[in-house]
Amino acid sequence: MIDLGTFQGKQGCEVLLRAVNDLLREKGKVVIALAGLPGSGKTHVAKQFVRFGFGSIPRRDITVIDDNTVYTTRFWRLHWDKLPGEKKIIGDFVGSASAKVIFFSNWIPGRFLDNADIMIFLTTDEEIRLARLQRRYRHHPDKFLIQKEKRTIPLEDSFRYGKSLTLINNSREITAWLIQWMIKRIITGICNH
Repeated sequence: MIDLGTFQGKQGCEVLLRAVNDLLREKGKVVIALAGLPGSGKTHVAKQFVRFGFGSIPRRDITVIDDNTVYTTRFWRLHWDKLPGEKKIIGDFVGSASAKVIFFSNWIPGRFLDNADIMIFLTTDEEIRLARLQRRYRHHPDKFLIQKEKRTIPLEDSFRYGKSLTLINNSREITAWLIQWMIKRIITGICNH
């Protein structure tokens, strides 16, 4: 296992993009597990990857699975389908997906996957995490209290990954980076036609 380091949003995305492109040159598909405490921004970031694409990788080449929900997009609107939340079914789906890059987002990815090429540990400042949880569970304070107490990301012993990266998600910097790359891809596509 190779630790790529800990980075803030934009810089972390650049490091991750280089690692993904290196792996894509070696093989046709890259599986990226996205783990983080409740409120760290996993679902938001994962949806942004499929909405905007990831760096030089267009959104048509990306599939996002958040827990057991598969997200794809046509134009701007997110399309989603539910998968049964069973490890074998999700593992089979990941293995057969035609996308070049698959992001799998879950607090404990090892419950659903046996391995990933890259593991992203998404973190944020605790006050930001708690504010996100309070907004999410404003009508269910009992759920807020349960999620608030989670302080570590449990890893399944059987879960394996080749590279890891810690990505700090304290601002909208990741979304801004994704939009900049989407604009680059559009302009390059226009200029090449």
